[in-house]
Amino acid sequence: MTVFLLLACSTPGGIYRSGVPATLGDTAGHDGSPDPDAGYTEGSDTGEDTAPVEPEPVRLLLNEVVAHNESTWGGEDGEWPDWVELYNASEATIPLADVLLKDRSDLPWRGGEGSLAPGERWVVSADEVVAPGSNHAPFALDDDGERLVLSVRGQVTDRLDLGAMEADVAWARFPDGGAWAPTLRTTPLGENGAVPDSALDPTALAFQLDEVLPFNIRLSADAISSLRASRLTYVEGALDVPEGDWGLVDVKLKSYVGSSRTIDQKCAFKIDLNDHHGREWHGLGHLTLNNMVQDNTYVHEWAAYELFRAMGVPAPEVGYARVAVNGTDYGLYLNVESIDRDFLARWYADPTGNLYEGAYGVDLYDSHIASFDYKGGEGVQDRSDLQELVDILDDGATEANYARVSTVVDMDEFLANMAVEALAMHWDGYSTANNYRLYKDPRTGLFQIIPWGTDQTFITAYFNPWTGRGRLFQWCLEVGSCADRYDEILLDATYTMEALDLGSRIADIASDLRADINSDPRREFAVSTHDYYLSYTISNMATYPQSVRDQLDAR
Repeated sequence: MTVFLLLACSTPGGIYRSGVPATLGDTAGHDGSPDPDAGYTEGSDTGEDTAPVEPEPVRLLLNEVVAHNESTWGGEDGEWPDWVELYNASEATIPLADVLLKDRSDLPWRGGEGSLAPGERWVVSADEVVAPGSNHAPFALDDDGERLVLSVRGQVTDRLDLGAMEADVAWARFPDGGAWAPTLRTTPLGENGAVPDSALDPTALAFQLDEVLPFNIRLSADAISSLRASRLTYVEGALDVPEGDWGLVDVKLKSYVGSSRTIDQKCAFKIDLNDHHGREWHGLGHLTLNNMVQDNTYVHEWAAYELFRAMGVPAPEVGYARVAVNGTDYGLYLNVESIDRDFLARWYADPTGNLYEGAYGVDLYDSHIASFDYKGGEGVQDRSDLQELVDILDDGATEANYARVSTVVDMDEFLANMAVEALAMHWDGYSTANNYRLYKDPRTGLFQIIPWGTDQTFITAYFNPWTGRGRLFQWCLEVGSCADRYDEILLDATYTMEALDLGSRIADIASDLRADINSDPRREFAVSTHDYYLSYTISNMATYPQSVRDQLDAR
C-alpha cells in the first residue's frame, strides 16, 4: 500500500499540495497506480514470517519556479525561458529517465539523461521545445496561473498550484525542500537560502550596495568606429548581464562636458535594454553606467540621492558595476537608475505625464521654454504647461501669485529639493539651473522636480542655502510665506541628514569597494586622493547641518 502525506499552505493561486509517497516509485503497477503487494516478502522455507522491508521514500521536489522570466536566468542557449528547479531531498540517487514533469498541457517533460544525486538540483527550461532526453520541456508556464505535477516512475512526489506571477518573481522553498514563499532573489542550480528576501521590487537586485555586478558590452569594430565619430548616437551591440547573455542592445556614450570621455577612455554608457526584446532587466528598460571620473570618493551620488529620497523628493536608486567592453576591463562604475517611464512608474500612480529635462542654464523664462528637452508624455506637447508656469512667474513675486504657483507646482517638494541641494552642496542642479528634470503629475496637475548629476556634492559650498540662482527659487524667496516655508523645510532637512548617518554609511560602502577601487585600470586619480576626499566628505557631512542651523538662527 502506498501512503501519501498531504501538506497544505497558501500560495498566490490557492492551495499547494506536496505528495510524498511512503514507498519507492518502482513499486507502482504498469499503469502508474500503487502495487498492492509492494513492501512485502514471502516467508522462509521454515514457515516463519519475515518483517516487511520499507524502502526509503522518493523525495524529488519542485524547489523553485519562475513563470515569467525576463532577467532571472539566461538558459542554456540565451533564450531566457521560464524554468523549474527540481531538488532531490531523499538519500537515494534518482535516474532522470524515471522523472516526469507535467503542467496543464498534454505533453510532459519525460526526464533526461543522467541522474540526480542526493541534495542535487536540476533546472528544466519550460520553453516549448520538443527535444526528448534534453533539459527542455515541451510546454511553457502560464504566468496567469499554473499547475505542476512531478512524479518518479508513476508515483507523484510533488504538486504546485500557482496563481498569477509577476515578471521575475519566483516561488521557491526556504530552505531547499522547505516551505514555499515568493522571492526575487532567484538561484537556479544554487541554494535558496534560509529565508526569502522581503522586498519584491525587482529593481532591488539591480541596485545593490553589497555586490558589484559584472557587465560586458560587446561592440563590433564598426560600432566602435561609429561611437568615436558620434558618441551620443546609439549603435547596435550586445550585452552580458550577471545572469547570462542578454542579447542585442543599443549603446551610446553618456555625458557632455565634465565627465565626457571617448570610447577609448573611461567613458560613461547609456544602454537601451528592451528595444530588441521587449523585456526588462530587473524592471529596467535602460542602464545608465556612470564613470565617476568627477567623483573620486565613488559615493557622492548614492549619498545625495539617499538624502533626496528621505526628504520625499523622487530620486534615482544606485548600485555598483564592473564594466568591460569586449572583455577589456573598464573598471568600477555606478549603475544609476535612469529617469524614464520605468522610474516614473515606481514613483507615481500615473507615469504618463510630461517629462522635461533642463540642462546647461535652461530655466523658467519665456525665452528658454523651447530649450527644455521634452522626454515624452501623454499631456500637451506644445509646452503650454511650462508656459503657464512661466507666465505666473512673469506676473511678479507676490503672495497672490504664490498661491497661483502652488496650483501648478508642488512647492513643498520643490523646496525640499532646494534644501537638499543646499545641504549636499550641489552646485550642478536647479541651484544653477543646470541638471534637473520636471515631471507634470497627471493625478495632481502639479510639476515636481527630480534631481540629477550629483557626483560633485558634499565638497564645497559655492553658495549659501539662499543664493542659488534658479529662477523659481529666487522668486520664492521674495515672497514672505514662501521664504518662511523654505526655512522650515531646510531646518527639517538638517536633522534628517544627521539621522541618516551618511558619513558612517559611505565609509562602509567605500570599504566594501576598496578592492575594485584599487584595481580599476582606468581610474583617473590616485587612491590617496580618494582617501583624502572621502575623509573630507565625511567631515562635511558631520559639520554642515549645524552650520546651516547657525545660519538659520542668524537670519
